[in-house]
Amino acid sequence: MASFSGSTSDDMLKIWTAIGLLAGLAVAAVLVAWQGFAAVASEMAALGWGVVLLPFAFLPGFVLMALAWRLLFRPGAEAAVGDVLRARWMALSVNVLLPLATIGGEIVKARVLMQAGIRATEVVATMVVDKTVGAVSLTLWGLIGVAFLLSIESGGELALWSATAFALLAAGIAVFIFGQRAGAFGILARLFGKLGKAGGRAAIVDEAADLDATIRAIYGRRWRAAWACLLWLLSRILLTAEIWLAAALMGQPITLWEALMLKSLISALRVAAFVVPGGWGVQEGGYIVLGGLIGLSPGFMLALSLATRARELMVAIPGLLAWQHLEGRALWRRLTATRRR
Repeated sequence: MASFSGSTSDDMLKIWTAIGLLAGLAVAAVLVAWQGFAAVASEMAALGWGVVLLPFAFLPGFVLMALAWRLLFRPGAEAAVGDVLRARWMALSVNVLLPLATIGGEIVKARVLMQAGIRATEVVATMVVDKTVGAVSLTLWGLIGVAFLLSIESGGELALWSATAFALLAAGIAVFIFGQRAGAFGILARLFGKLGKAGGRAAIVDEAADLDATIRAIYGRRWRAAWACLLWLLSRILLTAEIWLAAALMGQPITLWEALMLKSLISALRVAAFVVPGGWGVQEGGYIVLGGLIGLSPGFMLALSLATRARELMVAIPGLLAWQHLEGRALWRRLTATRRR
């Protein structure tokens, strides 16, 4: 029964993700058609070979994200910097290119580090806390964007709605943290474990209790968790450079504050629309609305959005290939080991 339930949930998620992707792509296509394909292409052409500079603007923030995650591991037993960078890169690539609603990327991160020899419970626990820390930093970063919106008279109403949304997000994060510290995984294991056999139920409960204890230990290292949150926030601020650079290369420079507002609020929109892979349509619509508040045309904002997507592809395609190579090597080792028996 448990297996059937899990399979049904997975199938439903895949269906909704596929629907979200198709709907998002349709919205993006309609927006581009509304402005005219030629007009958007002309705006994009202004970027030219400058597009190859965007991954370099993205790199510093990405590295800080990986280092923030690494800080959450038990002192003296941290994953190697190279392994953490590789795991986050491959996970990002899967989330960008495959319609898996970000869950696929989390699975890839866990597999990469477990193949590197890190204990599964440690990997999962740090991933849970890293997600939480990332959400806290997103809230803080988004509030900076809201503050800028409030300084723009025409964006006052939108800013108030955004502030309300971030307040609800903060409340949700607080509940999530409380649940983690209260042993939520053990509680869930005891509830759902009743569907399985007695022996299996005991094993599930024991593993969940170990996970809860590891998560509490991570939160117990308060300074490391605080530094992780700070690194996450700094990484998000550094990602602003991508938008600022792209706009400058396209001949319509914006201020760093405007770039920060765009990047922070668009990132929050993409997280909220997690069922739409890549935030297709959501990102494009968000760029048009927010760009209009600072005097930028819809055609230019669509081109700016597509420029960031070009950077995503330049980073994600090699990452997906690297992940396939890693999985292929792991499969080959397992087959070789089986033949030798």
